[in-house]
Amino acid sequence: MTTVQQFSELTGAEKLEARDYLQAVLDATADGILLINPKGTIVAVNAATVCLAGCPEEEMLGKSFETLQMLPLKSLADIQSRLRAVMSGLDIPPFEAEARAATGEPLKLEIRLSPWEKAGKTAGVVALVRDVAGHGVGEPAVPTHNDRFRDLVETTSDLVWETNAKGMYTYISPQIYNALGYKPEEVLGKTLFDFMPLQEARRWTREMNAAVASQQPFRALQVANLHKNGQTVFLEMSGVPFCDGAGRLAGYRGIHRDVTQRRAAEEQVHETIKKLESTVESVIQAISLTVEMRDEYTAGHQQRVKQLACAIAREMHLPIGRIEIIRVAGLLHDFGKMFVPIDILIKPGKLNDLEFSLVRSHPQSGYYVLKTIEFPWPIADIILQHHERMDGSGYPSHLHGEEIAAETRILAVADVVEAMSSHRSYRPALGLDAALMEINKNKSTLYDPKVAEACLDTFLDRGFKWENV
Repeated sequence: MTTVQQFSELTGAEKLEARDYLQAVLDATADGILLINPKGTIVAVNAATVCLAGCPEEEMLGKSFETLQMLPLKSLADIQSRLRAVMSGLDIPPFEAEARAATGEPLKLEIRLSPWEKAGKTAGVVALVRDVAGHGVGEPAVPTHNDRFRDLVETTSDLVWETNAKGMYTYISPQIYNALGYKPEEVLGKTLFDFMPLQEARRWTREMNAAVASQQPFRALQVANLHKNGQTVFLEMSGVPFCDGAGRLAGYRGIHRDVTQRRAAEEQVHETIKKLESTVESVIQAISLTVEMRDEYTAGHQQRVKQLACAIAREMHLPIGRIEIIRVAGLLHDFGKMFVPIDILIKPGKLNDLEFSLVRSHPQSGYYVLKTIEFPWPIADIILQHHERMDGSGYPSHLHGEEIAAETRILAVADVVEAMSSHRSYRPALGLDAALMEINKNKSTLYDPKVAEACLDTFLDRGFKWENV
């Protein structure tokens, strides 16, 4: 018998072989066996437990004991108290609990709990579970696991299958007829690839050979198959390897799930999204063109701010989705100036208080119009905030720091740099150096310091230049 100390001295291959032998012994046991850690999480089950519960192993592993749907609240509370008692070192005699299998079949369980020890310490609980319906505690139950497993396989909507080491079907559940139009006996002896179009078969032969060579499981692979009537059916394949008594690969067992309708629905959703994206882009371009027709300067400014803001966002390694938000907001951020009289916008001299207040109203004007458009992003809010400053000295709401949207903080820096670098009707361009000095000087007060540093890096390290607008 291999002790814990001896096991640690085995080679990697010997450990794997010993583990496989142990798993084979556990799976050959008629009683269900579960390992439960101190948190109540199931960390291992044997084949009998899968048959008894009527649900796949992956739906139990990693789940807390109380999430098992087979136990009513009364039985669950009783078992939980006994688990805690065993983990505290108490001896608990065998007990019975009412339960229900996934198929709806009532069960009467005999449960034996014992401590699971590791390195001399309690690492959890070992639970031995037996269906004793019609029997007294301690009496052997009629072995109905195979029948229960067969009933489960033949009533589930998924295809359950098994292949040998060469990939030939040695078992396929009757649902193959609904999926591909073949009777089980027509499928046995054929391979996974015999029902695929030639090109699909060639591709998946390479993929599957790699998995088989490394004896790795595969999960949720969507593969095109041909129905007996010639139509294409998409099956989602998942499988795990199993070995013979000598530890050699004996084949794979798994599930096929018909996802043809799901794929069609997903493709329809993707098409709808593409159309919506196209519509949104058309709205953006229409608005931008409207601004350009009224005020060529404002349109050019928005284009350049968009370019710089996106470059800063990329320098900050933002995801593509957020860069897209910044792109759209940059193109539209001064849309509210459409509602400022043109003679004020191009006035060469100093603005009076009334004129200045009209110019400062443009974030709100843009917000009021753009909030009525159902953009997939908060564009109107970003535009409303693009003159806010980190210390609260901005307008219109005097927001501070994190109250300002992250995308807006990028847009604000790009807006200032472009404005200072370009000519205005009331002054010549101050130049890029002056603009970068402004950002560096006020990066801890007016501007987000991370954004300011990314802006400086964009110009000084990356050599950013505006494209012609």
